[in-house]
Amino acid sequence: MAGEYITLENPLTYPGYGSNGSENGKHRPAQRFSNSYLILLIFLVGSLLIILYAYWDVMMITAVSMPLAKRLDSNDTRLMDGTLAEKLYREVRILCWVLTTPKYHKTRAVHVMRTWGKRCNKIYFMTSERDDELPTVVLTKPDTYEFLWGKTKEAFTYIHDQMRDEADWFIKADDDTYVFLENLRYMLYPYSPEIPIYFGFNYKMIGNGHHKNESYMSGGSGYVLSREALRIFAEGHNDTTKCRQEDDRSEDLEMGKCLVNLGVKAGDSRDEQLRNRFYPIAPFGALLSGNVGMDFWLYKYAYYNARSCMDCLSEYPVAFHYVNSKQLYVYDYFNYQFQLAGRQQVPERLPKKIREEDLVIPESDNTIS
Repeated sequence: MAGEYITLENPLTYPGYGSNGSENGKHRPAQRFSNSYLILLIFLVGSLLIILYAYWDVMMITAVSMPLAKRLDSNDTRLMDGTLAEKLYREVRILCWVLTTPKYHKTRAVHVMRTWGKRCNKIYFMTSERDDELPTVVLTKPDTYEFLWGKTKEAFTYIHDQMRDEADWFIKADDDTYVFLENLRYMLYPYSPEIPIYFGFNYKMIGNGHHKNESYMSGGSGYVLSREALRIFAEGHNDTTKCRQEDDRSEDLEMGKCLVNLGVKAGDSRDEQLRNRFYPIAPFGALLSGNVGMDFWLYKYAYYNARSCMDCLSEYPVAFHYVNSKQLYVYDYFNYQFQLAGRQQVPERLPKKIREEDLVIPESDNTIS
């Protein structure tokens, strides 16, 4: 209706209306905020949002960076910098080299590469032919068991000449060995790579001209040389008075003789409970005593008392021998994927550093002969 205005049903109940709030019954427009008030309100809300976002961003950055910024306290060996495995990967660099042959490239070596080998800081396969699937180093020595000593000398010399700056420790393993790199780094952590020492499963030293309490390391479960031990070997193995110059004979025994003659210490790799971490056969050989008698070759040649029982292997094993390619994946699954519901996590602590002058290597305690 033209000229008419809508009025409230009861204008007296609303402020701004009534006798003082209307003119001739007409609706007076509501009072609005001024532009300055509106701008101020927008500014305050925007500032609050910016402050809240900045606070959230700083907290997120701090949460992410805190683990990386923390370091180990001098009186506390608990891990503060990421996981223990990550810390050890950075601080205990290990170069792995695997002794293999072309006929085992596809049936053994590639499976090593796909399982434990990928956890080495560096890995190379010493063989007589190149392989596109493997980081190979081609050796000149014949591919026969009789020349393993010659291949080992050539391999370690090549690594020293070409790769000695790539790692702190250098482990030799066979293509049917399984190595737990995290446990190896944990074992090596207390020792400086500048100490002339090497580790593995200790055998009694045999042959004339050696003391009763000298040992060498099993080639099957692998042995690891410090950077200084590698240097001493590479520079001294051509000494005819200390090392065998011919390429035949047992590789691990000749390596042991050569290193002891050059002044490299044969370390004790057992844990604090004197349980083995390197083992030259599969785990069941150490866990089940009913399989063999006391005349078993391992019991005779072990430098330290070798026992078979369910508590005779370290909880942090390093290496086993005679592990076929299928078992490599089983070991990988049960150690890197398998989870046990409700299992309590073990607190991770690093062992204390050992100075060379404080290093004590126990004498043999194996009386079986």
